[in-house]
Amino acid sequence: MNLLNNKKVGFESLTILPIHRLIKTLSILFVMAAGSVVCVQTSFAQDAEAPAKSSKGGGLDPTKKKLFFRSEYRKLENDTSSLVADGLYELPLSKQWYLRTSVPFKRNTALSGGSNYGLGDITTRISYLAINTSAGSRLFFGMENKWDTATDTALGGGKYTFSPVVTGFMRFPEAKIVTFPSIQYTDTLGGDSGRSDSNNTIIKGTTVRILTDGFYLMADPAFIWDHERNDQSTGTLDLEYGRFVKGKTMYYVRPGTTLWGDSTPFSFKWNVEFGIRIFM
Repeated sequence: MNLLNNKKVGFESLTILPIHRLIKTLSILFVMAAGSVVCVQTSFAQDAEAPAKSSKGGGLDPTKKKLFFRSEYRKLENDTSSLVADGLYELPLSKQWYLRTSVPFKRNTALSGGSNYGLGDITTRISYLAINTSAGSRLFFGMENKWDTATDTALGGGKYTFSPVVTGFMRFPEAKIVTFPSIQYTDTLGGDSGRSDSNNTIIKGTTVRILTDGFYLMADPAFIWDHERNDQSTGTLDLEYGRFVKGKTMYYVRPGTTLWGDSTPFSFKWNVEFGIRIFM
């Protein structure tokens, strides 16, 4: 398959959001922003009064330049499977603005046999560091976009989506715990009218426990509400076990499964992921 095969994308492929969808989207964005302000006032108040600490490069610091490589095998509900090799690069544009780009290459099997291989949908995210306390707690406001770049219809969603996202970062040194809570809302901007739209809310409670000798354990639960399909919910859980090497590199293995909400667009039987994260 020619991975350089280009798609013709014009304004005629975009669809205008219905007025009720637009009102709903704006309402959710308002609630996310208001809730984030409340969380900042309550959760970060003590951190703001804490004495300044020297910054250590690398590690889990979300403001550092990062390079991720991962490979994931996923067994789907219909007994087909997908294999993803993903490269992710996160670059600080300034002290407050950050750019993340994820470029996946996928291999999907089909019910009829055979498989498709090629470039998937590229994802970009622009984030703004709104809160940065002296104790190291941070709050980011971001806008994530998924682009219809897949070289085969089986490898992508066929849609352009936008996803406002709020992400926190908090350290609890006494318990050796770091958390990355987030809430993300996704809606469809345009694309192939014959493909299903995306409209969902995802809440994640990513938590890392630092172990001995550089090892760590991460729990990454996700709660998804699919507004496109009568707000049906799905719960997934990934557990990651890995090790820091010289404080700037992480090697890990990451199995996962669906807790509830079988036979939804977000559910799967099981998955396993291997990867490396390099903090620069």
